[in-house]
Amino acid sequence: MLLSLEQCGFRNLKEFSLDFSEGITIISGQNGHGKSNLLEAIHIICQGFSFRTKTLQEAIDWNAAHFILRAKTVAAFDEKNEAAIQVDNSGIKGKLNGKEFRRASALFGSAPLVFISPEDIRLAKGTPENRRSFLDELLCFCKKSNLDLLRRYRRVLQQRNRWLKDNLEGNAAGGEYLFEALTEQLASLAVLVWEERKELCGILEPHINNFYQILCNKSEEIKFSYARALSREDFLKSLKEKFNAERAAGATLAGPHRDDIELFLQGHSMRDFGSQGQCRSIALAMKFAAAEIIENHSGTKPILLLDDVFAELDHSRREAVAKIVKQKECQTFAATPSKEDLPFQGDSCLDIGEGSVMFGSFCKATLAR
Repeated sequence: MLLSLEQCGFRNLKEFSLDFSEGITIISGQNGHGKSNLLEAIHIICQGFSFRTKTLQEAIDWNAAHFILRAKTVAAFDEKNEAAIQVDNSGIKGKLNGKEFRRASALFGSAPLVFISPEDIRLAKGTPENRRSFLDELLCFCKKSNLDLLRRYRRVLQQRNRWLKDNLEGNAAGGEYLFEALTEQLASLAVLVWEERKELCGILEPHINNFYQILCNKSEEIKFSYARALSREDFLKSLKEKFNAERAAGATLAGPHRDDIELFLQGHSMRDFGSQGQCRSIALAMKFAAAEIIENHSGTKPILLLDDVFAELDHSRREAVAKIVKQKECQTFAATPSKEDLPFQGDSCLDIGEGSVMFGSFCKATLAR
């Protein structure tokens, strides 16, 4: 649960300090006034990264030299955390429970949350990268060691790709010996990534099916499985077969960084044959399944961030999402242009106008300064 949030210099939001309550907080306001910005600030201070940009510097207000976020959260067993982060063009610095850090990833998992938006349809219709990112983020929640595993894989992959590119230009350092060593390292790490991803897909599948059936009131079966997982020997053999093609392309052409998840409904590929309604329902089911997994592994309910989720849903799906949100009893922040459009009432309300946070008649938040 997020207890409080302070910020200055973050996008178009005016400086504020807020205290939050349990239950559902509705964030209302016209488009462009900062609803998603507030959700993004919560996401960064809880997760250490943005759901909108790859670099946190992009979230600095155009008229500011930096942004600062501070938050207090409480997790399982009433464990309280205090976090602060400052981001400017020279870098990142912050503190988590008094311990200094220079990488925003130090915040990851300090307050687990799940972000849900209409753009999640890309999980069903989009590129394999969308599904890999979804899976890898959840892997890191389940096991902190997976964050280091994925970092090591990407680092070796970058080094191998750099060698292939340099070799294409005729100036690869280290020669064939270095290339073979990097290939061996990549294969060892790839197998570990495949094992973790495949296991997680098996855990996720029944939860996704359960939530999809609630959302659609149908018993259609979803197949959610990892499309590729090789032994170390088979992967090395595959790389050997792609030897000439990789050297011509200057990049690694096989591995976990190019894999996809099989997503079928009643035997039909969702990417090729799924309707908009089916794909939105599967994406929502995936996100609610992720919330279930996080709760099972961490022992605490994740925060839910809903960014105008109901705009693209028909009446029955809106009611089903509202039912799931209420049953999960997570602290929820729901952003919407109009409170009247939501299929539920909130426990508190924040009204945002021109980047300023105002307070509704039944708001439990307080303005510190």
